[in-house]
Amino acid sequence: MTPFNHARWTRGLVLVALSAGFTMLACATPMASQPLVVAVRRGDCAGAVKLVNPVVASNDDQTAFLAGRMLDEGICVQKDPVAAALFFAGAANLGDQAAALEYATKLGLGVGAEQSYAHAGDICRKAGLDPQARLSDYSLGYACTLRGVTGELLRESLPAGAFTASSGAARLEFSPASAEMRIRATPTVALRTAVTGSNLGRPAVDAQQEIEKAWRHALAAVPKPDSAQLDNQAVELTLDLDMTLESGREGKLQTKSSTGQVFQGEIHPYIGGMH
Repeated sequence: MTPFNHARWTRGLVLVALSAGFTMLACATPMASQPLVVAVRRGDCAGAVKLVNPVVASNDDQTAFLAGRMLDEGICVQKDPVAAALFFAGAANLGDQAAALEYATKLGLGVGAEQSYAHAGDICRKAGLDPQARLSDYSLGYACTLRGVTGELLRESLPAGAFTASSGAARLEFSPASAEMRIRATPTVALRTAVTGSNLGRPAVDAQQEIEKAWRHALAAVPKPDSAQLDNQAVELTLDLDMTLESGREGKLQTKSSTGQVFQGEIHPYIGGMH
């Protein structure tokens, strides 16, 4: 078992960390053409699973990230958040910023590793959050965990095509000590087919309402923080609402193996935790 190489992962994030505004929406097109995504979207779960090497370190960063998403959300495979954390860590080791943020969320939740908001915050900072260092690692880890859980809740609950292809990001401002959250920007919502006798389509979703609801659920779901360690400064967060993979969630994509198997063969995690 090879230990997780924190130094190599940090070097891989140096350039990425310069852009705190990066979102998964910005790379929706290349992700859509990724073979694993193509297989999922056409309902070929067996083909998608074959593209993932069960030895985490043998995958490229995007495949490892997508495998983590599949495991985390139960897409084509049985839901397994602990195994998902291993794949997110593997992708982060290869310099994938989105995977680093997902792994930090797992640390904040205590899934697959010892719960630690401070450790999660350290990873989130290296992945580009809070570049002005307004928050302590502990406060940032708490905010980052809320960000990750909220994004997952929205990706799993929103209908496919809820936002336009050129949609902007969902940006929030959050103050850990006061627990005050403000929505600064929402993605462009797609319009449903206009009703008879009208030329105007109805919005597919109420973006602000859905984000507020998911955030409330996230607040209730994450481990209760130590209020004495929370900062009163606000930090900007961008939600990952890219649903390129999740949009294929229909029919046989919901079918799970009768054996409960995740990927064929054994998963050999190569991480020993981050130091």
